Amino acid sequence: MNLFERFSNIFNRKPIKPGKFTELSYVGHRDTNQDYAVHLFTPQGKLFIVADGLGGHQGGELASRYFCEAFLIFARQNLNKLKKQPEAALISLTEQAAKTMSEKIIQEHPGIKAHTTCAICWLSSDNKLSTLHIGDTRIYWISPNKLNWRSRDHSVIQMKLDRGEITEQQMGTHPDQGALTRSIGVGNKVNPSFKTHSQKLSKGDTLLLCTDGFWERISKNEIISLAKIKKPEKEMTVWIKTAIERAQPRSDNVTAQLFIL
Repeated sequence: MNLFERFSNIFNRKPIKPGKFTELSYVGHRDTNQDYAVHLFTPQGKLFIVADGLGGHQGGELASRYFCEAFLIFARQNLNKLKKQPEAALISLTEQAAKTMSEKIIQEHPGIKAHTTCAICWLSSDNKLSTLHIGDTRIYWISPNKLNWRSRDHSVIQMKLDRGEITEQQMGTHPDQGALTRSIGVGNKVNPSFKTHSQKLSKGDTLLLCTDGFWERISKNEIISLAKIKKPEKEMTVWIKTAIERAQPRSDNVTAQLFIL
């Protein structure tokens, strides 16, 4: 099995209507895949989650998986709250999932110092978007010819960008790339950034959630072009392979969810 065949595609890969969706995760040049992704489509709305684990042996892999799995369980139990009070619901669910992750790691793998990032989108049934993130796993809201919004990383290089010390293009290859200012850790209090977007998504608008293994090697203009994708799974596979090729000889894990309304 070659490098590009070593991927885990989690849950449903086929287009889901209304809209087109794909979810892909590749191990890259690493020994294990510490990324994890889940999604949930319901009459109340659509939930997207991508997490990037950090830590020693097994630590990051466990943190990202335990967090996502717990969040999904709690979300299923709180769909009406997500619909009516997305901010309160997403923050509460993040806290519950982080607590469950922490307790499970302490119980099953004592001594492991595990952390994870997360990027979460809730798209209500009327196409109103709420976002929450911790760390440098990103959320992009793209229209066919422009980037409407991206999440602001909790990282050293984001602070350098904000101070005008580096450009957006330099972020992915900067020596401080990967130095986070916030993450979800065992026993730590979570500190997410939340946003309810005032404008609703329109037909053709695209949501991209991705780990840093993707965005650090794909330019802003290339990301904007993703809103024009016709075959999400096939074309996103090519873009993920491109990110891995550009990061040789040692690419990170690369995970992305793409949803086109």
